[in-house]
Amino acid sequence: MRFVACVGLLDSLLGSLRGCLDRFPDKRRGMNTTFGMGDIGMAAFSVFFMQSPSFLAHQRRFEQGHGRSNCASLFGIAKTPCDNHIRDMLDPASPVLLHPVFAETVDQLRRLDGGLEVFRRLDGRMLIALDGSEYHCSRKIHCQHCLTRVRGKGGTEYYHAMLAATLVAPGHDKVIPLEPEFIVPQDGAEKQDCENMAAKRWLATHGQRYAALDAVYLGDDLFSRQPLCQAVLDAGGHFIFVCKPSSHPLIQQYLIGAEVPVLEQTVKRGKQRFVHRYRWLHDVPLRDGRDALTVNWFEIEIINARGETTYRNSFVTDLAVGADNVVELAACGRARCRVDGGVAAPIPHRPGRAGFPHPVLHDRVSLTAA
Repeated sequence: MRFVACVGLLDSLLGSLRGCLDRFPDKRRGMNTTFGMGDIGMAAFSVFFMQSPSFLAHQRRFEQGHGRSNCASLFGIAKTPCDNHIRDMLDPASPVLLHPVFAETVDQLRRLDGGLEVFRRLDGRMLIALDGSEYHCSRKIHCQHCLTRVRGKGGTEYYHAMLAATLVAPGHDKVIPLEPEFIVPQDGAEKQDCENMAAKRWLATHGQRYAALDAVYLGDDLFSRQPLCQAVLDAGGHFIFVCKPSSHPLIQQYLIGAEVPVLEQTVKRGKQRFVHRYRWLHDVPLRDGRDALTVNWFEIEIINARGETTYRNSFVTDLAVGADNVVELAACGRARCRVDGGVAAPIPHRPGRAGFPHPVLHDRVSLTAA
């Protein structure tokens, strides 16, 4: 993509973000509105865009003149509000209000000549990796939105988590974050929220729209269960999910004694040579029972020159598997490891880390997520 086109796309995306922030609810009344909601939101976004370690460091650099031209030209803000004012004004806004920005990003790339071509795999399909990510964990700081877990004798941990959805593709390091789904206590639910439930909510909300991309969903072994696989199919998508032998014993029984096709390729990395061995099996039930979903299973094993297995993983998919596409399917299944929960989430809080105090007080309503 040419430089001029990239700059134009960035300006357009920042304009879309500002337009979305301008529509944020404003709790202020009267004439004391020095900063509009768009300015407040862009000031918060600029901290992350400029990769500042904290609001305080960002403001100090801004006051000293460093980055002032960037803030003015890129974000359209001549002066930044203080961090307390930003927190106070943005806290009532639900993170859902930012969802149109994610959709607009994908739509603009689709309209741009060749904008999404680098992400197309498997005969033009797009890969969406689903993975959980934590963005706060503490044994002391907590709020009503925190999830909890017990760590042996260490006591209770309080944490915030979300399901990150990301456009990925093997062969390069480019990713496009999509709308997240936050894993939070649900009203009226007896059990604690989890990745699987968040994934089902994400598919129910966004799945039909991304079906236009002929989406293939990637995920770890937690997702290779019939309810979630069926939810993907109901949303018009496809799936390639990790399938561990320990969690799918029925599939392992089908493999015993079966004539499984094998494909081997020698791959050279620098001066080293590796053998990539692929196996696959069609039409295996995902679980026991008459209503079991039928899937296709495949495996990749990487063996070094000494005959040692350095990597092995298996997957289930609703897509056809054969000698002509098993290599690409395995590469796509492994593409989720490129993100592994770290795409759209900020750096997790670690108590006592210099220069990066806990970013949001836990009596806030929405700002911890936003």
